[in-house]
Amino acid sequence: MNHASQLDRLQKKAQARYRVMFILTALLFVVLAVLLGRYGFGTDADPLFKRIAAAILTSGAIALAFCGIFYLLLVKKSYDAFNLYFKQHYVLPLIEQSGYFENLSYSPHNGFSYNEIRDSAVVATGDPKYFHSEDFLSGSYQGIGFLYGDVETKHIVRSGKKREVRTIFEGQIMRFSSFDENKRSFGHLQIFENAFLSNLKGWTAQNKIQTEDEVFNNRFQIYSADSLNAFYILTPRMMEQITKFADEIGEQICITFTGSMMYVAIHRTRSMFDAYVDQPIQQQQEDIEQDVKMLCRAGDLLITELNRTTQA
Repeated sequence: MNHASQLDRLQKKAQARYRVMFILTALLFVVLAVLLGRYGFGTDADPLFKRIAAAILTSGAIALAFCGIFYLLLVKKSYDAFNLYFKQHYVLPLIEQSGYFENLSYSPHNGFSYNEIRDSAVVATGDPKYFHSEDFLSGSYQGIGFLYGDVETKHIVRSGKKREVRTIFEGQIMRFSSFDENKRSFGHLQIFENAFLSNLKGWTAQNKIQTEDEVFNNRFQIYSADSLNAFYILTPRMMEQITKFADEIGEQICITFTGSMMYVAIHRTRSMFDAYVDQPIQQQQEDIEQDVKMLCRAGDLLITELNRTTQA
């Protein structure tokens, strides 16, 4: 059996399990709504709409809870098998076929470390216990080394005796090994898009910077360990490239420079290489190609073109 046939078989099996899960959940909801509406709430003296509303709300809550149980029992194993097969046999070959990169390596289960993302100051890392990173892609683009992976950070929110785990950041982070062959950042230089929600950013450098470009200042917050260092790196050309990159990506972004490294965080809920049960494989391949182009645009706009300008 070739890869396409095997993947199709796994996808159809996962789809069938999802259908069973939804059917069982719907049946449970209907049965509970009827029983609770007739016997569970109020008396005959209570308004009918009140009894119906209470029955529907309670039945819905119970059905949703059981939907999660049905997923764990019926769906998860099938989806995980489909997802892993997709990643192992389709992701890396698709990226290699693009011809943009060299020395590629891909690991579905590995990712950035908590310490590296914390030290990069590109996003808030939250509680180490709930930090997760996967889909680790590494290689070089036009001679510049890069790492690229999904990252999710969470923290615990306490309200009285209640504790809740909340997501801080979910999206992709890119690291380039040299943002400019002629420059280094002494300390951290951070550029947060204003739309980048306040709790997404972690600790910031001590100096808040204002450039001479009011349009850039209105769109981005800039922090730097050293003001002179900030203006040395954040040239008008660099600001132009950052703005152009943010426009093309169309998502909330943050960029940090530290040493010879540049980190780019893109906030979005869609995972980079996860397979989707309800989408044709061809469509998912096109989505991966778009993610690859996003990586190329970061390299082109923030590194390659700046290097050309510097060398000129």
